[in-house]
Amino acid sequence: MSEKSGNDVSLPTNRAFVIQLQASCGASEVGHQGRVEHLASGQAMRFAGEGEFWAFVDRVLATECSEQGTTRTNGKLA
Repeated sequence: MSEKSGNDVSLPTNRAFVIQLQASCGASEVGHQGRVEHLASGQAMRFAGEGEFWAFVDRVLATECSEQGTTRTNGKLA
């Protein structure tokens, strides 16, 4: 599946993640649960809510940024 628009922006593949959600029809009491994997590094974890999911993404991206010599402030590149 290919999506094209007037705003074709090349997204870096080293910042790509796969998210698998648990097979339920909605969020549980703690939110969505599932598994997330960073494609470039192969790091993966199961999460039991949005907080755990975003903590993993932030940790992986912060590691990537420190290896590249850039910094992140409040989840954004600085």
